[in-house]
Amino acid sequence: MDGDSRALRVADAARAAGYRVTLIGRAPATVTPKGVDVRKVAVRGVLGAHRVRRPRPGLRWPLAYRSAAAYDHRTALVTAERAVLVTRTAELDVVHRALPLLAAARTGHALAWLRHGLRAGWTRLRAAQYLAAVRRRKSPTARLDNFVTETLRLLLGRRAWRRLDPGLLDEEVAYGPVLDAVRPHLIHALGHRALGVATRAALRAEGAGHRIEVVWDAPPRTPAASRRAAVAGEAYERTFAPEADGVVTVGEGLARELRARHRLSATPAVVRNAPPLAAASVAAHPAGIRARCHLAPDIPLLVHTGPVTPDRGPATVVEALPKLYDLHAAFVVPDPGHPHLRELRERAAQLGVHGRLHVLPYVPVAEIPRFLASADIGVLPVHQLPHHQTVLATRYFEYAHARLPVVVSDVRAMAAATLELGNGEVFRARDTADFVRAVGAVLTNPRRYRKAYDRTDILRQWSWQTESAPLLDLYARLLGPRPSDT
Repeated sequence: MDGDSRALRVADAARAAGYRVTLIGRAPATVTPKGVDVRKVAVRGVLGAHRVRRPRPGLRWPLAYRSAAAYDHRTALVTAERAVLVTRTAELDVVHRALPLLAAARTGHALAWLRHGLRAGWTRLRAAQYLAAVRRRKSPTARLDNFVTETLRLLLGRRAWRRLDPGLLDEEVAYGPVLDAVRPHLIHALGHRALGVATRAALRAEGAGHRIEVVWDAPPRTPAASRRAAVAGEAYERTFAPEADGVVTVGEGLARELRARHRLSATPAVVRNAPPLAAASVAAHPAGIRARCHLAPDIPLLVHTGPVTPDRGPATVVEALPKLYDLHAAFVVPDPGHPHLRELRERAAQLGVHGRLHVLPYVPVAEIPRFLASADIGVLPVHQLPHHQTVLATRYFEYAHARLPVVVSDVRAMAAATLELGNGEVFRARDTADFVRAVGAVLTNPRRYRKAYDRTDILRQWSWQTESAPLLDLYARLLGPRPSDT
């Protein structure tokens, strides 16, 4: 739950409106809204992992071990056997024996090494085939995988998710009993995976005579890792979306798309994930991003927040650093040890700019605008993909509340907002030279872009106080007048 600004802001808004709120999610949860009951859930992942840990070897890997347990046992056995033989070798060298006995012992020991070599070779072969099969299971992108996926989609329709992604039921096993124990009147389900859990909990409660309203908070669709994952997610969403009592999302275009896709009776309410307005008027945090990077006030600093997946364009930032001289770049990320970050660091080292690349962990949600305020530019170099086109990203609002000029790629929603407000520059996605131009333009006259935020109506419009109002109105329609209104 740490770092999930949407969940924390929704919980805080509901509590402030007078509702009793329980926040349920995976650990860690070190920062929670005041007055909110937090339930940390462990999802074991047994069903989802079963397919990976017990791959069907088939014709490509006929010798692969049939399970993770067999793989672990055989490889550990070979390792232990080698340790015993090495010890026995030392023993024969140091323990005195009569010559005939020593010769017999060494002959037997040599045969034991021979047997071990044959067994180790056979084990390595089977282990290699097992690991290859597991890798394919984790990334089912071959033609045969796609053929099986399409066959299941055609045969099972909306029920295909049960075969394609049984891990969805791991979350039912983990979260279902917690929801049954809490007995809420309304469940706010963040994302399509939570929607199925919430809908099933509502059905069980109704069978027991207790009514639960379900609100589905639908984010933009992100590209799935494989065709299998995409079909499973689509089938799961199609199964439960029509059952939601209310739907909210983060952009007008996405709201219209959801209504058409799932034939909803009403257009979803738009609730963008913006920071609260109070954060806009607070001075920069004394231990803000510039201090964390150990940079003097006159050193230019741009910031990129959020995960560093390739579609978010972090490589464009790193490739531009050699052309931007003394500019430093800070990435504020949920996981500083992520493999993509290692790749970025390696690339920065190749370009000779590793000293100007900084990686920092997330800060508490309430502190984000103050933490970012000491930077010079906020960047969103995302690629031209459908899920980036239709909505303003959460970090766009966070940059605005930190009063940072922005440099954004030419995706529709963010480019249009930037050109209209005048708070930054737009560049062609994946075009490093154009990114350099845009950053240079902002650094030449940063006050010009910061002045755009003097229009207080913009920051008020882009504030959680404004954005959460439709959500609370939806709660009131579903549950009756808010406790604070009575």
